[in-house]
Amino acid sequence: MSITLITGPANAGKAQLVMDAVRRHVARGEEPLLVVPTRADAAHYRRELAEAGAAMGARVLRFEELIEEAVRRANVASPALGDVARSRVLTAIAAGAGVHRGGGFVRALGEFSAELKVRRISPARIVEALEQWADADERAAPAAAALARHLGPVLERYEAELARIGRADPEQRANCALDALRRRPVLWASTPVLFYGFDDLTRLQLDAIETLGAVVDARVTVTLAYEPARAAFAGRAGSFQALAPLAAEHRELAPRRSYYAQRARTALSHLERSLFVADAGRGDPGGAVRLLEAGGERAEFELVAREIAALLREGVPAEEIAVALRAPSACLDLLEEVLSRAGIPFALARTRRLGDTAIGSALLGALRCAGTAEGAGREDVFAWLRAPGVLERPELADRLEARALREGAQTAEDVSALWEQERWPLDAFRRLRAAQGDAKALVARTGAELEWLFMRPRRGMAEVLEDEATEDARALSACRRALEELEELAQLAPELAPDDPAELARVLESVQVRGGWHAREGAVAVVDPLNLRARRVRALFLCRLQAESFPAPERQPPLLSRQDRLQLAELTGLSLADHRDELADERHLFYAAVSRPQELLVLSWHCTGDDAAVALRSPFIDDVCEVFDERLWLERAVRAPGGAGREAAQVRTQARRARPLSPSPLRDGDLLAELSASTWSASSLQTWISCPMRWLVERVLRPEELEPGREQLARGALAHATLRETFEGLRTRCGSARLTPERLGDARELLDTSLARHEQRFSLSAAPERRAVLRRRLHADLHRYLRHAAEEARDATGDVDGALEPTHLEQPFGMAADAHEQSAARELPCLDLGGGVKLRGRIDRIDVDRQGRAVIRDYKGASASPAAKWIERGDLQVALYMRAAEQLLGLRAVGGFFQPLTGSDLRGRGVLEAGCGVQAEGVASDVRDGEQVRELLAEATAAAREAAAQAARGELEARPQTCTPLGGCAYPTICRCER
Repeated sequence: MSITLITGPANAGKAQLVMDAVRRHVARGEEPLLVVPTRADAAHYRRELAEAGAAMGARVLRFEELIEEAVRRANVASPALGDVARSRVLTAIAAGAGVHRGGGFVRALGEFSAELKVRRISPARIVEALEQWADADERAAPAAAALARHLGPVLERYEAELARIGRADPEQRANCALDALRRRPVLWASTPVLFYGFDDLTRLQLDAIETLGAVVDARVTVTLAYEPARAAFAGRAGSFQALAPLAAEHRELAPRRSYYAQRARTALSHLERSLFVADAGRGDPGGAVRLLEAGGERAEFELVAREIAALLREGVPAEEIAVALRAPSACLDLLEEVLSRAGIPFALARTRRLGDTAIGSALLGALRCAGTAEGAGREDVFAWLRAPGVLERPELADRLEARALREGAQTAEDVSALWEQERWPLDAFRRLRAAQGDAKALVARTGAELEWLFMRPRRGMAEVLEDEATEDARALSACRRALEELEELAQLAPELAPDDPAELARVLESVQVRGGWHAREGAVAVVDPLNLRARRVRALFLCRLQAESFPAPERQPPLLSRQDRLQLAELTGLSLADHRDELADERHLFYAAVSRPQELLVLSWHCTGDDAAVALRSPFIDDVCEVFDERLWLERAVRAPGGAGREAAQVRTQARRARPLSPSPLRDGDLLAELSASTWSASSLQTWISCPMRWLVERVLRPEELEPGREQLARGALAHATLRETFEGLRTRCGSARLTPERLGDARELLDTSLARHEQRFSLSAAPERRAVLRRRLHADLHRYLRHAAEEARDATGDVDGALEPTHLEQPFGMAADAHEQSAARELPCLDLGGGVKLRGRIDRIDVDRQGRAVIRDYKGASASPAAKWIERGDLQVALYMRAAEQLLGLRAVGGFFQPLTGSDLRGRGVLEAGCGVQAEGVASDVRDGEQVRELLAEATAAAREAAAQAARGELEARPQTCTPLGGCAYPTICRCER
């Protein structure tokens, strides 16, 4: 045997011994292999060997790369089956066997198959054991029998399928390589192998060590963090017991204090020697160990950021600081935001789904849009269009999205049609669609589109990839590998490869883009504690030490629980149980993490979650407190929920108070001149009166709406067009547009015809499912109004000459007639209100009697403002339209009403001159004598002139009390008046 086992506690000098051994092997020309757990570790030790001048004679590998080296030397013939292709094979087999339950089941099946191969258990043996279990245990019989019935054939079919296509999965290749080396040790050529940084060893790793060291007789050195009779190492006892009998030499290293900085040596070495040791005695933390307790997660990260900023100011290099989080994926976005806002440079690696990257999202979107299956949404089109480089003017995608939202386009087909109406064909979708039905062609076409997406924004550039570009490159690489696997599968077994673009998108959704973390000069490292095992740092911040995350909860195997595995072993002798103590594993991981810093260890947690529920700290915090005196706990930094940002909030509050509440007046001369010369509408005057800032936003800034048009506006437009056409049709058919009970049937028929004709022009809702409901409601409301109007005409009092006839319908003035309006409609000039103020508008309906007396009708929804409130509310529309009817049409306006079209009361509200002789009904309080009516019109005219004059002077003012009907600012993100 040539295995050397080196054990000892953390920081006992194991790394130094391994590196010395590597240098000795290099000096002898033996080309050793140093095997470490992670890519970051590999990069670190390559640099260390380079600094020692040994990089040219040694190779630093991860364990997976060591297995590939063994495969190469053993001449294993079967090429590897990649993860994506493996998933496709298992999916097809499971579906064919009738046990396909989704992607989760396929992943579990793959893991179980891999486990059986590492344990060298055949499908027949597991089926036999399951059948024995079913016979021996009546309670477990149904489940065990079902597993035996379904699982065995699936696993056997998987093996047969691999043989048919001439491929082997990773576990098969590893077993074949190690078996070949056992048979012919000369294939390895005695290359020394050194394992460093593995806190624990898997079954396959132990198999490789035994094969290389005990059978091949290569010189193998293995380091293991282990110390007998200590709770911190209980989780590593199994690995030690497996290695100890194989080792020709066992070197036990004593603990060393020299690893730690002088000022922190006492506290940190005491922590390493005493953690999880009963009655170890309490030491002085001495500022080398600190606790941070925060109210919430954001507050915790802000406390950590503050401490890191202080270290940077003291001159500690950022690359010598690390932030470690257990299961960091759940909070990386928040941590990234906090560190960025604090101005702290950092480097982190995260694993993303392909669809969460720019080019991945675009590619998947294009595939979904090109597929035959329904389900592609408008977001898939936008994902393609918004990919960097696809559009030279990215704002075109924003405009398309705004239009799609307004028009209610939900599907990818609808949005693509909107785009192609105004722009150019989406050829990428067509090219992918053309490859449908041919798996090989589809994969090749997808690869071409992927390359185009990556190269498009970089054409003509010799770009050095950094930050986001590096992420795109990783996404490109990961997707390339997946497509290469699928292309190979399409050649070997076309029926297993996806030939529909939408199906290919579902396959690629599972592709993971792994971030390549590496130490970057001038950047704080953000890592998982697992990635710290073989590295050292000056300062370590171990964060989110919560009871539910560190220690991590026990993870059950996806197929056959731990209890089931124990029963299976007891009843059949087939052992699938690994007898792991996961709490002991977590305890060792915590020990390994807190032993990494040389000068400062900071432990942090928070007390409440996002939902304000209590969040418990990790019990490991209490274990650390047991090691030190009470000062560690009493001197912890504490911050209440929300307190982390209090100083910044106070600064913002003071700045707001220093600013004037109202906006500054408009001063631009050209704009003021334009406002002075502009023609006003009644609605714009009303908007100014309610709030000048709202007028500025809606009438001058005019931000583009991204939401669908308001349903009330569409309903109003359709109601106006339908009523106009109904009255015009009544005039043509009956010789008079006056609605009477005798003509009600004709009016209803005309209304139904008009409503059906105009519905396509005025979509009542962007949501298709609401349109039928809204149409029925509008249909019922308009029929009800016609009935009310007919009854009102029947009950009206006055002479025959006072009978009102709807004469002017949707009458414009100061503006061109609508294309859908009658060509005979008179084109009228603007209304001069005096003082240089001009008014334009469109009067819904003017009813005129034989004497030229007129009543104005302005259609509204359910609310109608009485004349007594017109000036107060700025509802000047009817009053100004009465002036327009008199000055522009030569009529005598004796009344004007806001006419509701829905609601409990359909009576018009407004003003009617007493004793005018027209046949009109109204609320008694709306009847006024002639002088009062003239005074009201004069007041409305004066209010309109004053509003226009204020605008001409640029007198902007925020009026949140009247900005909206219920009060409050209509545009708080722009106006910001409600402070």
